[in-house]
Amino acid sequence: MKLSFTLKMLLLSVLVWLPLETAWAQLYLTPQVRPRAEWRNGYQSLPNGQDGAFFVSQRSRITLDYKQDKVQTRFSLQDVRVWGDEAHLKDVPSTAMHEAWGELALSDKFAVRLGRQEFVYNNDRLLGNVDWVQQARSHDGLLLKARWQGISVDAGGAFNQEKEALFDTHYSMNNYKVLGFLWAQKQLGDQLSVSAMHISDGFQRPDTVGGVYFRHTYGLDLTYQRERLQFNGSLYRQSGEHGSGKKIAAYLAVAEAAYTYQPFRFTLGTTYLSGMAGQERKVHSFNTLYATNHKYYGFMDYFINVPADTRQGGLLNTYLKTTFSPKPRYSISLDYHYFALAKNLHASETHAGTNNRYLGSELDAVLQYKHSDQIQFSVGYSNLFAGRSMAAIKPGDASAYADWGWVMVNIQPRILLKSFEKE
Repeated sequence: MKLSFTLKMLLLSVLVWLPLETAWAQLYLTPQVRPRAEWRNGYQSLPNGQDGAFFVSQRSRITLDYKQDKVQTRFSLQDVRVWGDEAHLKDVPSTAMHEAWGELALSDKFAVRLGRQEFVYNNDRLLGNVDWVQQARSHDGLLLKARWQGISVDAGGAFNQEKEALFDTHYSMNNYKVLGFLWAQKQLGDQLSVSAMHISDGFQRPDTVGGVYFRHTYGLDLTYQRERLQFNGSLYRQSGEHGSGKKIAAYLAVAEAAYTYQPFRFTLGTTYLSGMAGQERKVHSFNTLYATNHKYYGFMDYFINVPADTRQGGLLNTYLKTTFSPKPRYSISLDYHYFALAKNLHASETHAGTNNRYLGSELDAVLQYKHSDQIQFSVGYSNLFAGRSMAAIKPGDASAYADWGWVMVNIQPRILLKSFEKE
């Protein structure tokens, strides 16, 4: 009921105001219903003798987009739940604001966007919206955009506080306190594009009121495409201060080649995330920040929080991906991942050590069917073949059969509510 009332008030206020405008404008409404049934028996963590889990989760989202001359706005409300997680006849408020921003074009080259928004860059490798997760990720911040002569530059930032305080700015939540980034992209001819990014995020020091640990991540992404071949490469370095107070010296390297021969596409690549062994003077484990790791490190999500999911040991992820699209509406993909630690792990009070870096292999199969622009169906099944060293970073039995399956329906029409031109 609360969602319905809020939406009605929002629509009413916009529709009443729109006729007063004389400039070209458009108003779109995009409702989304996305239920997903999952079977989990080794998803994110090794099986431990317990029965597998089955449930249905659902995202119900409604997005209102308005564009008029130099002004754009978006309001996106969502409810995320597991079927049956509320008792009947109970009023449990659960609606959240996923996005709420306004954008003003200062000229034909510059614009500014303010409010709650998604930051998505370079195919989600360090900044992504994690759309696979029903809640998804958004930020409360500011974004400056510039576009001229084939160059794109974005500068964004955020400053988080948990309440309206009278004094001090101490931040106790487990988020960044400060975020700033600069992204630039240039197309060099028809085949080569290059982008550079610098991200700085700051976290509250636990022993001070205003002190912040700052971490810096910076690097380049290259994409070269020629007819059926495509090459991608990334190299990032990480420096600054870790939450432990140690200095950071870590890096990320990516090399990938793809070949398309319709109806097939083959992708071979490797990703290396540096790690550390034992109590070193510096932190050498690379953190993937606010990425959509689900799309890179296996769909069973064993490495969502890198480096915590490797006990700071780093990760080597070598993969071969095949996609078969016999018809425009159908696609079948099969991905293979080879996982290994970047460094050997020493024993701790709670985990065993290992000198065998091989963690295991994963197979991910996905069938997608696009019934229309409004309705899509997806089915997936994954297997993890864990090596003995996986038990050093994940609790459970590495020899047990680990699988995960899911079925998802995405119903998402885009409705034009109002459109008119300048009188």
